[in-house]
Amino acid sequence: MKIARINVNTESIEFEEITKDTKFYLLGARGLTSQIIHDEVPPLCDPLSEKNKLIISNGLLTGSPFPNSGRTSIGAKSPLTNGIKEANVGGRPSMMLASHGIRALVLDEISANLKLILIDDDGIKFKSANKYKGLGNYKLHSKLREKYGERIGIYSIGPAGEQMMRAASIAANDLEGYPSRQAARGGLGAVMGSKRIKAIIIFPAKGSKVKIHDIKKFREISKPFAQNLAESRKTFSIYGTPLMTKAMSVHGGLPTKNFRMGSFDGVDDISGERLHELVIARNGKKRVSCSPTCVIKCSNIIVDENGNHITSSLEYETIALNGSNLMIDNLDHLAKIDHLCDDIGIDTIEFGVTMGVAMDNDKVNWGDADKVFEILEEIRKGSEIGQLYGNGVVNLGNKINAIRVPQVKGQGISGYDPRVFKGMSVTYATSPMGADHTSGAAIAGRVASQVKDYGELTENEGKLELSYELQVYTTVLDSMGCCYFIGPSYENMNIVTGAINAMYSLNLSREDVIDIGKQILRTELEFNNKAGLTQETNELPSFFREEPSEPLQLKVSFPKEEFKNFWKKLDE
Repeated sequence: MKIARINVNTESIEFEEITKDTKFYLLGARGLTSQIIHDEVPPLCDPLSEKNKLIISNGLLTGSPFPNSGRTSIGAKSPLTNGIKEANVGGRPSMMLASHGIRALVLDEISANLKLILIDDDGIKFKSANKYKGLGNYKLHSKLREKYGERIGIYSIGPAGEQMMRAASIAANDLEGYPSRQAARGGLGAVMGSKRIKAIIIFPAKGSKVKIHDIKKFREISKPFAQNLAESRKTFSIYGTPLMTKAMSVHGGLPTKNFRMGSFDGVDDISGERLHELVIARNGKKRVSCSPTCVIKCSNIIVDENGNHITSSLEYETIALNGSNLMIDNLDHLAKIDHLCDDIGIDTIEFGVTMGVAMDNDKVNWGDADKVFEILEEIRKGSEIGQLYGNGVVNLGNKINAIRVPQVKGQGISGYDPRVFKGMSVTYATSPMGADHTSGAAIAGRVASQVKDYGELTENEGKLELSYELQVYTTVLDSMGCCYFIGPSYENMNIVTGAINAMYSLNLSREDVIDIGKQILRTELEFNNKAGLTQETNELPSFFREEPSEPLQLKVSFPKEEFKNFWKKLDE
């Protein structure tokens, strides 16, 4: 495998082979993006300057038949947090990039003109993208498929990314061809926009260059694991992440009315169960895979009453932050918000948190979906109002002098009230990535080991340990190119170890693999420290400590010193 270093200005390309003798050998996806950022990006640089780099990387297991291993990590210095950032995404292109023998693309410098990057068996080349300027992801992907074929893989930005809005996302096309998979968190679409790259197009390889040393041993490990996941996640496969909507409201931790409440009266109307009924009634699609090796199949395709596609993969976080958080109780409205965000290229979580603060400060009426649609179209146009809402919740909060802004390190908090989900309060406060649930999702029912007791969901006991272990194990899965829904657990680290050993002819122990995750986190924390995101920034907004949640009357109660000293565990 190799790294393709691309100067987007001069269009020069250098390939760097990854061998056992290089420092990148056991680094893939998040591990590789974070290491390159640490080594090559000045920590104090402007994230939208030529000094930042955008890295697109597949994982150590991507291209193999290991279940759910076809995800992409995209990394850069974040325009939102000003620290290190990795956002990962499913879709079609990661496996295709691996098939070409490319572990990572590193985009450097800034192009003078808007460009496409094309990757095929003959190499990497550029084309002008001027005729695609301003296009939303849906129209863009349609035109690219029409020109280059239905089987291409695509990474792209919408108008928000072109305008370098700090909440902009990067889209990957899904297996049905829609730009529904979004590397959304951290504003990495703005970084791609700063490089003046509209899309990266990957053509199918004639034959995969991914090598598996011992395929028989590999299948002995991966096949039973895949079968177990398919069986054990049956309910999740049917309902997907929206199944959590009603459960989170019952737990009292569903973001409602800008985190003023944790339960929503209209939750039945936006629940996973109701969504399931709607999709089935309209002949939409359930049990959809987000990437080629996915066996859990938790995605969905939503159509309107006439059978026309609205959006693909309406997820829990989108429902929570744009539904209950904004007091919107209509699934069609939420599907439209999801579609518009995907088309414009904006993070649904960051946008929902931003709108919640706007409504909380009387800038928009609670539940006014039409106004939300209108604001999204302003973001598309890049108007003054669009700039106000498209640059993240902290930007809006500062402009309107808001007091209650749910964010950590500049990034909006996702779909779990940290006063209720004590483990999530730790992850939000301490993750190098800002308030990112995917860095260590300590949600209801999630444990990091089957033999440990991490205490009750709403109590502090055991949650520092739970968050720490989940963050380490999730970092490992991210670096494999794996979806964390397969389970970031001590037990599954053994399965991952076996797969790596079979694939690369190694003799690693489970602790060796866990140490890979720990070292990646050390790398990320070191970069952040140099960028000014020290451990002093490991804290939640004060209102989570001062205002009791409704209806459970809970507050964040971990001492600030616990958050500040959290990562000392890495050196124990």
